[in-house]
Amino acid sequence: APVLLRSRSLMRGTYPSHGEEQSSISCCVSSSNEPSAWNSPPHTTTNDHANNPHLPPIIDDCSELEHARRISIAKSHGHTYDEATGVQDIFNSLTPHELKFLADDNMPLRHYRAEKGNLIEAIRKIKCTLRWRELFGVEDIKRCFDTKGNAHLSLEKQEELRQLADTIAHENETGKIYCRGYDKQGRAILYLTPGRENSTNELNNMKHLVYHLERAIACTRRHSGREKVCIVIGYEGFKLSNAPPMSTTKHTLTILQGHYPERMFRAYICDPPLVFRTFWSVIRHFVDPCTLEKIAFCSGKEGQTLLERDFDVDMTERQAGGQRDLRRFSSREFLFATSFDRTFDEKYVEE
Repeated sequence: APVLLRSRSLMRGTYPSHGEEQSSISCCVSSSNEPSAWNSPPHTTTNDHANNPHLPPIIDDCSELEHARRISIAKSHGHTYDEATGVQDIFNSLTPHELKFLADDNMPLRHYRAEKGNLIEAIRKIKCTLRWRELFGVEDIKRCFDTKGNAHLSLEKQEELRQLADTIAHENETGKIYCRGYDKQGRAILYLTPGRENSTNELNNMKHLVYHLERAIACTRRHSGREKVCIVIGYEGFKLSNAPPMSTTKHTLTILQGHYPERMFRAYICDPPLVFRTFWSVIRHFVDPCTLEKIAFCSGKEGQTLLERDFDVDMTERQAGGQRDLRRFSSREFLFATSFDRTFDEKYVEE
């Protein structure tokens, strides 16, 4: 049964206007995070579980409600929603060169779902993303800290990757973004703390963001076989002066919404300060409606209820409703001494 939360607009990205703090806006949040019962359609690419039997089988991280809604939207726009046929058509549209830059086997399915069965748009956008992954150097970003794995590369390439690692390490010095722990369904938690911003370089900020998105995805894949991640945005120490330039905000949304569709389970905006209202009133107009529905504002008892429902609060940070102090984040340990598919402090938890 669904959980009825009476809150200050916990869901759907609607920040309460002044004076609404005590209002009882009702919203329904499904209490079930169970995957849907259907399987992903077959296709012709290599299966990562077959190549690496240590990985758990992929779990379709899509609810039956989401599936039914896609079918309804597709029908209202005159599209026939058929995942198996649509995904195969997307594969058939890709060139051998484009196929080399697929993130994984299910990338075409995610784009098809994101476009609600609009095959033309799904093909256009996945081609755009594949080109972006090639030009932005996503694979290099993922492997830049793997010095042993990069040893077979040319000295010139190794130096290029070292410089990239230095760039990301600098951006990460304050711990403004990192992965730590999982939700109750096994999705990695990606913490973002805007108050710890230490850079105004937009391109380097985006490389840093992409590194952590890819890492959260890899952690989730290894840990549970799911495909979506959780994002916790905490506003400790945030001032309006910490707010990024509008170009950086738009760039971030382009990457999240355009190049990582169907990757975010939910974003939890925790205890946003009053000064955040101004920032949010501007940026919310650039957020896709489907993304807005996955944003939860968590404040007070209602927010704590949602966090306790989705997370083990003995294992989450204070800004995500955590009930105890955790080991202080170490950027050097996380980047240089922890496997790419492990969250921070995970090895200590597992031991």
